[in-house]
Amino acid sequence: MGARGNGENGEALKEKTVKLSGREMRYVLKRSNRRTVGLRITPGGLTVSIPLRMPEYGIDDILKDKAGWILKKLDEARSHPPRQWADGEAIPYLGKPHALRIVHAARTRADMKEGFLEVALPEARPERIEAAVVGWYKRQALDCFAERIAHYCPKLGLQLPRLHISSARTRWGSCNSKGEVRLNWRLMRLPIELVDYVVAHELSHLIEMNHSPAFWKTVESIYPAYRTARMALRRDSLW
Repeated sequence: MGARGNGENGEALKEKTVKLSGREMRYVLKRSNRRTVGLRITPGGLTVSIPLRMPEYGIDDILKDKAGWILKKLDEARSHPPRQWADGEAIPYLGKPHALRIVHAARTRADMKEGFLEVALPEARPERIEAAVVGWYKRQALDCFAERIAHYCPKLGLQLPRLHISSARTRWGSCNSKGEVRLNWRLMRLPIELVDYVVAHELSHLIEMNHSPAFWKTVESIYPAYRTARMALRRDSLW
């Protein structure tokens, strides 16, 4: 199919089709300043991001190799109705639902009360409610992640790494050789034991930058139930 236009950041977008396991599906191809191919799956469909100079002819083969995973994640995504960002809606926080309460106020704020999340703002438009809730999640994430990192670092003999809050759509956490750890604010929607698993996982990468047996042994040394948490995390989605 022809060019579709440009994305919010000026990326070239194109709508294409591919047949995966007998199912013909559309996807959006996006060229951006990245080094590897990235797959993003949301209730709206699949977006494939590729480096600026990468040829298109091999993309379908990449998608066919991952057909089972892509179709499974698409079905999961489409089974999640879009959030309405309205009064009374359930908002998950550390694995438990809290009702969203919208009140009018001159300044925007979000505070957890007993059993509900109160969002005060001048205008109750869904996009403004969403921005207020996401901002609140990120503030909670910074405190929570810092505390959990401080708990696990001594167990591995590590200095506290530099912490960044991530909004990535494809991963819960990451780290690099500079000693920086990125953790997704969406983890704050999950039970604390899953937060702890991701923290333990990323800190272990500061010792073993791979997924070798030595890496998993390091994870197990500080989080013995990692297998159970790992399986549970795979059942959760990032949207």
